[in-house]
Amino acid sequence: MNFRLICLLALAGSVLVGCDREPAAPAPEPVLDTTTVVGAEHHALARAFEDEAAPWQRKLVVAAPGFREAVRALLRQPDENSLDATRNAWTLLYESYNRAWPILATRAMLDPTLTTHLERTDIWPLMPGYVDAMPQWPESGIIYDATVDLDIDSLLAQQNMTDPAEVTVGFQVLELLLFGLPDAPRSALDLTLTETLPDRQQPETEQPQHRRRAYLDAVSALLLEDLSPLMRPQAPVPAGELAPALLQALSVSRERQNRLDALAEASDPDGGEYLSERARTIAMQGMDEAMAAWSDGDSDAGKALAEYLALQASDAPTALENTAE
Repeated sequence: MNFRLICLLALAGSVLVGCDREPAAPAPEPVLDTTTVVGAEHHALARAFEDEAAPWQRKLVVAAPGFREAVRALLRQPDENSLDATRNAWTLLYESYNRAWPILATRAMLDPTLTTHLERTDIWPLMPGYVDAMPQWPESGIIYDATVDLDIDSLLAQQNMTDPAEVTVGFQVLELLLFGLPDAPRSALDLTLTETLPDRQQPETEQPQHRRRAYLDAVSALLLEDLSPLMRPQAPVPAGELAPALLQALSVSRERQNRLDALAEASDPDGGEYLSERARTIAMQGMDEAMAAWSDGDSDAGKALAEYLALQASDAPTALENTAE
């Protein structure tokens, strides 16, 4: 992001006060219609937003139910091929999700009812041992706690029980269930029901394989439920309302990038806070590409945003007087 655009973004919070609505209709027979330029840049930004959102919305609309169906196929026939197919479907969906994240965040800014859906789709860092067994704790986590029901309401109740890293839903729990840990990769046998009762003779519903299957089913269903309203086609947003929501979403997106940077050394599941290197790499790449689309002066979205910010900042030129290019 060039330095001038960073400065303009920093000014946006103050500049946009009073600029988040369409200008009033001009008086009859005006000498000069001073609202034309302001209205034009609002509408140009709205068009750029729709053009940026459209392809990623289409990808999510395909990838989200595709992942859910891959999970169903895996549960019907758990073998290494179906496990690999489900992992690939998770990866495709997570790539599209992160590339679309500023768009989804903008929609949540415009419609606060979407905030909870967005927040619980991808919570990190997490404690792997809170969800499933780890090599040093072979019977840990919700998977081995038969007192915890594996339905959506119960899993949400377990979320953040005593620590924010006690994550029970979202992309990262699904990644753990499908990929396992670096020193304990997931096998299709971990999702395959045994024909005979194990040594402890617990009921089938208490077997870790059965509970892991139920957990995977519930969390994948919730993910689709949360993504659906975020990617649903929406009525056109008044151009004057879109700009402040987009700027706020880009600011939150930058914070998300910084948090991902800070977790560069969190790939050790024994370290307390954990985010797999696989997931962090996918998230960083998607977020970098998404933010570049809005900061690149050669892209349509970048041009529209830079023009919008420049015109808004022109009302407060003194704020940049001491700022070097």
